[in-house]
Amino acid sequence: MKILMISNDQAFLGVATSTGDAITRHKSYGQLVEKLSIIVLTKHRGFVPNILSDNVRAYPTNSFSVWQNLTDALAVGRDLFESDHYDLLVCQDPFLTGLIGYFLKKKFGAKLLVDFHGDFWDNHYWLEENILHRPMLAVSRFVVAHSDALRVVSSGVKQKLLQHKIKKPIEVIPTPVNLENFKTPDPETVASIKNEFLGQKIILWTGRLSVEKNLSFLILSFAKIIAKYPNVVLLIAGSGPEKTKLEKLITSLKLTDKIKLLGQTSYQLLINYFHSADIFVLPSRHESFGKVLLEAGASGKPTVASATTGAKEVIVDGETGFLFPVNKSKKFVNQILTLLNDENLAHQIGAKAFQHIHQKYNWDNSLKNVVAYWQKVVADKK
Repeated sequence: MKILMISNDQAFLGVATSTGDAITRHKSYGQLVEKLSIIVLTKHRGFVPNILSDNVRAYPTNSFSVWQNLTDALAVGRDLFESDHYDLLVCQDPFLTGLIGYFLKKKFGAKLLVDFHGDFWDNHYWLEENILHRPMLAVSRFVVAHSDALRVVSSGVKQKLLQHKIKKPIEVIPTPVNLENFKTPDPETVASIKNEFLGQKIILWTGRLSVEKNLSFLILSFAKIIAKYPNVVLLIAGSGPEKTKLEKLITSLKLTDKIKLLGQTSYQLLINYFHSADIFVLPSRHESFGKVLLEAGASGKPTVASATTGAKEVIVDGETGFLFPVNKSKKFVNQILTLLNDENLAHQIGAKAFQHIHQKYNWDNSLKNVVAYWQKVVADKK
């Protein structure tokens, strides 16, 4: 089976990201298929094709604009199809990558599988975040209507699609995460991080600094937390468009000594930050899954998260973490204070999270489930 994937993830071209397991994951897919080629949508930066393994390669579009990505990706896809026929097109989202997949399917006859790695439909938070999201939603409905199958990362997203009478096959398969990585932090690095904040408990957040992650809410809520529990710091790992806004908010609240923006952090270093933390938080406005929730649980840490579609899929409320209604600061603050004031409870919840995550989200099984679904879509005669 030969797969042509269309993605926005520049990690495939060698760009360092905090979610640094993408290459490992796709190399593992490559071991289960005959060939995996990945078209990566990029702005013009002089990227060159990247060989990930013997049968896994990434090809940049090197475009000057978003819309040129469409024509450039089609040109790259045409060249790839002319040199070798692909059985399945796998698109990262139902928007631009999905539209590219639709045109390639129409021209070359390959099956089209569209992934939903986000919670887009019936989500007013997502619609409010960008004026372009309404036309993107229309594109997604067109792409879904012309796909052969859909893959979603949580049952909540599947239910939304079913409510819209979608008749396409829909499979719930979470993003595979190699949880074994989180069993072996570097003891010296963990000790160094803890010593830097000696005598203080650590709350950790990691991800992209973007509006849907609700970081202004987190910072304002943290100001209420330290008013009642002063010996705590908040570490925010990641980069993104909200950085300047967040820096100004932290300064205006006079919290520069209590909130640290760590910037873009390597995946290996993040593992050490997870093990250094006392509590992990994820107050997003919306999440379809939340891979970081698995990473926190695999590190044995209790999590406090907003009750998004994704968080409700991963966290057993009150047992492996706490859930609170989106944007409800009082509930969020009280849950954090409960864990800060009761170390035994925090450790118990962290231990249950560790057990739950390792039982439910097996790396090898998740990889095989993804590839088995690819095979099923290709074999379907409809």
